[in-house]
Amino acid sequence: MCSSTTKRLAILFLVFAASCGDDPQFRFGENISGIEFEVFDPTEGIHPSKVTLNNPRNPFRDTVISDDVKFDILANGGNAGAFYAWAALLARIEIGENQFGVAEKLRDIYLANEVATPEDRETVRLMAINAFQAILDCFPDQLLFDATGTFGLRLSTLAYTNILDLGGVPQGDWVLVTDSRDEPQAIRSTGFDSENRDVLCF
Repeated sequence: MCSSTTKRLAILFLVFAASCGDDPQFRFGENISGIEFEVFDPTEGIHPSKVTLNNPRNPFRDTVISDDVKFDILANGGNAGAFYAWAALLARIEIGENQFGVAEKLRDIYLANEVATPEDRETVRLMAINAFQAILDCFPDQLLFDATGTFGLRLSTLAYTNILDLGGVPQGDWVLVTDSRDEPQAIRSTGFDSENRDVLCF
C-alpha cells in the first residue's frame, strides 16, 4: 500500500529551449512542490501586472505551461509553486480563469500561513483580495471551467464571495442576490456608481 506521501503527485519541471528558438516548454524534471513563497511585489499575479515574469523566484517566468498540465500544477504543485505557475500564465494569457487560479493560490497561501512574517501574511491577504477584485473589474462575465471543460460557476460570484470570506469589501457596482434556484449570484447594480473608480485592466 502506498503511503500518503507517495500517493501525492509530485509536480516536476525542466526548462529546455529548442534549437530553433521556440519558447521553453514545461516538462517534468525538478520538484516544485516544496517552493516557498516570498513577497516580491504586491501586484504580482494581479492583472494587468506582469512583474512575475521578472521575479527570479518564479521558476515559470521563462516557461510555457500547457492547458493539460496547468490543472495538475494547481492541484498538486504546492500553493507557492501553483501561484508562480498561474501568475506566469496570467501574464501571458490574460483571461479570468488564469486570474482565478492565481487568486485561489494567494488565498490558500494566506489561510495556510505559508509566509515568512506576520506582515507578509497581511500583504498576501490583501493581494488575494485584489486578485479576486481584478476578476470583478476586468473579467466580470467569464465562466469557470474545470479540467474536463465542465461549466461550474460564474467567476464574478466566486470572486465576490471569496473577497467577503477574506474580510474584504467588493468594489464597484456589485451586489449579491439569490437566483431562482436559491443560489447566490453576484450581479452589477445600477444602485452603485463605478464610473468614479480608477480601474486599470489593459
